[in-house]
Amino acid sequence: MQETPHLVSQLGNVLDLSASLIAASLLALSYADESGLPRILLALAFAFFVPGRAIVTNWPRMASWSEVAMPMVLSLALLTLLAMITLWARVWKPMDLFQVEAWLSLAGLCLGIALRNRHRPAPPGPAAGVVIRRSR
Repeated sequence: MQETPHLVSQLGNVLDLSASLIAASLLALSYADESGLPRILLALAFAFFVPGRAIVTNWPRMASWSEVAMPMVLSLALLTLLAMITLWARVWKPMDLFQVEAWLSLAGLCLGIALRNRHRPAPPGPAAGVVIRRSR
């Protein structure tokens, strides 16, 4: 079964909005200094999905490989790399690092959504191909 571009675009939007919701919720919990199971689960979802999704949504060739698996690989690789760099540079501040990553991820997701939807043709409806003539 071949997917239509409209369905692929909708899937991308759903994944991007889900990732945005995860990042925004986790940011809100971190700024409110809340803890508990919801924050832990959101942190896991963020670490495994959000930064990678922000990359994949802006790189359509990579999205064609996998809409879900590639974000996981990229998220873990990117977050690990940034953590190692900040540790080696002796500027390790995990909350500050997370907040920068979350805000950059949100910016990337918003950009991806905007670019994907900027030139979308209107879906065919019941009036498609109908010509309305005015009588004089």
